[in-house]
Amino acid sequence: MSQIKAKHIFLVDDDEDDQFLVKQVIKQHSPESTVEVLDDGEKLIQALKHASSLPSLVLLDLNMPRMNGLEALRHVRANQSYDEIPIVILTTSDNEHDRQQALRLQATDYLVKPGSAEQMSQLVSVIKQQWFL
Repeated sequence: MSQIKAKHIFLVDDDEDDQFLVKQVIKQHSPESTVEVLDDGEKLIQALKHASSLPSLVLLDLNMPRMNGLEALRHVRANQSYDEIPIVILTTSDNEHDRQQALRLQATDYLVKPGSAEQMSQLVSVIKQQWFL
């Protein structure tokens, strides 16, 4: 079984603006971290299958084409090899049903994307404190 590699993050999001912003803010807070961007759930599953070591964190959007975040979460959590990977839903959806469904599927946390770069920076700071990025 693969070991979790420190400070390697999978960012799974199809929105290029969000990819750029989240990646930049992570680099500000945790310059030693590497961020691998994947644009849908199918690519996440493939990346996990072929990874030489597991990521230290997955940031997963809900609304994506082909395979959305909840479907990807269901697939990933069905594989016990990935149980120790923190998977944080990072989405624009503040829908309580989405939140409850994600937590039922064993998401580690559910965070709503903020509207500004400054608020995103604060959110990444919280993620860093909780998951030691």
